[in-house]
Amino acid sequence: MDRADEKVVLEAAYRSFGDDLWRAILAYSGGRGDVADEAVAEAFAQAAGRLRSIRDLRPWLYRAAFKIAAGELKRRSRSPGPLPEDGMRAVPGGDEEMIELTELVRTLSPAQRGSFVLRELLGFTTAETAELLGRSEVSVRVHLHAARKRLGVELEETAR
Repeated sequence: MDRADEKVVLEAAYRSFGDDLWRAILAYSGGRGDVADEAVAEAFAQAAGRLRSIRDLRPWLYRAAFKIAAGELKRRSRSPGPLPEDGMRAVPGGDEEMIELTELVRTLSPAQRGSFVLRELLGFTTAETAELLGRSEVSVRVHLHAARKRLGVELEETAR
């Protein structure tokens, strides 16, 4: 595959699922648009340098973007702070319910957050979620169970 072919493949991938990947990272990062921008751009940049050795581009990009976002969040600090103004409000359809859900998702561990965002918010199957995160289906189900339990407690406390 020459450079022109690689460019076509990456552009097609970006048009096909780049927006969904960005939204997944946005939710995963707790509404931090700058983290989503950086992680998705860096994942595509890394893929460009390795495209010949990547068997399935979509899961590779998801795994890379989630790892990059996790590293960036860890580097910035363990304290998520308030939802940034440029976060979910910048997303078309970023209504109040989605903003509130994003705030709640931020209380989850990174593994729970990744599983919950892909499975429950974006509608991927458990098998697809496991493939995109590079985890087993059992691991995804365990993290989903814990996330649902944690969010149930958070929602009960919010309703009080």
